[in-house]
Amino acid sequence: MKSTLILVLLLLIACTQTQIPQEQQQTTPQEAPQAPEIIQLGNELPTRTVKQTSSKGTTVYGLSEDNRLLRVEKDVIWEYVYQDGTLNEIKGPENIEFLNERNKLSAIDRGFTKLRFLYDSRGRIVELAGSEPNLHFDYDSLDLLRGIRRGVAGKTSLDYDKQYKIKYITRGQITTNVFYDDKNRVRNFDADDVKFILGYWRDDKLISLSGKTFGQGLTVSYGPDDNPNEAKFVAEFDDSTFTSAYKDALYSVVDKYLYCKYVRRLPDLIFDGISYTFYVNYFKGDMPGYIAQQFACTPIQ
Repeated sequence: MKSTLILVLLLLIACTQTQIPQEQQQTTPQEAPQAPEIIQLGNELPTRTVKQTSSKGTTVYGLSEDNRLLRVEKDVIWEYVYQDGTLNEIKGPENIEFLNERNKLSAIDRGFTKLRFLYDSRGRIVELAGSEPNLHFDYDSLDLLRGIRRGVAGKTSLDYDKQYKIKYITRGQITTNVFYDDKNRVRNFDADDVKFILGYWRDDKLISLSGKTFGQGLTVSYGPDDNPNEAKFVAEFDDSTFTSAYKDALYSVVDKYLYCKYVRRLPDLIFDGISYTFYVNYFKGDMPGYIAQQFACTPIQ
């Protein structure tokens, strides 16, 4: 009887004992493994490429899906960084920053020099400060750019036709006549000191440059059909061939290369009347965009 009573008491004690949850039983939990550190370069990864080969070497251009230039790789590497689709910085052997305020380009910073864009109450650029010399911009009552003054010395004047296309570029005693074709594309710059003729292919793509500036001239041959994947240069001073699986990417890179290498006849000048006239006609840009493009050309020139 006594042994039976002891057995019952032991069973009651076992049933009423509080159980400790499993997670509370671990007195020294193990730390979760640390994820490896991810280094963000602040730039998109190219999804399209264009390859340029010539006797001078090979250059690979990386572009986004919408054909923004992201990377130029030759003997060095350059990266184009965007913010909300707008060029924000170029990284490479030198860094170039493009600063924007209220959706307008406000400054270009190259470290050793900084250009500041000043606008009037109507949103028109009226001064580029920090250049040598500063540039001042004059407009008429229709907001057409009429004059670009370099400090107190030189001045370039622009005159327009009835369709508001630039018709005459005057600097000092020299006036350059600008001629257009029936598609309103610039075809000819004609003056005593320059003869600059441009030719176009299908899709309104620039394919030839000739005149005094180019000697025997330069021609771009796209092929092999209506959806080209190759652009071959025919010129005594350039034997480049560009290839890409994407026609629009090919067009975009060849356009930039032609502009940066050749249409900018005077790349050391921030403003040149001929290259500006071509830029606003071909790329449909404005003055701040034109000035920014002179610096965006740095990896390509």
